[in-house]
Amino acid sequence: MPIMMMAADEILNIKEVSHYLKIPVSTVYKLVQDGKVPAIKFGKHWRFLKKDLDHLFEQKKPDESL
Repeated sequence: MPIMMMAADEILNIKEVSHYLKIPVSTVYKLVQDGKVPAIKFGKHWRFLKKDLDHLFEQKKPDESL
């Protein structure tokens, strides 16, 4: 996947979130199901706001995990 600049208000799909966070897609699904990552489901498709993902990093302490 090519590296691209992302705007803070950009909408990402599950694969893009996986790539952005450098975690497996299955882990993204688990985090969404556990309510740890904000997302909206449109039919069968999950969508994420990049700014929400960035905000998670701002809230978490360095030794705290999702």
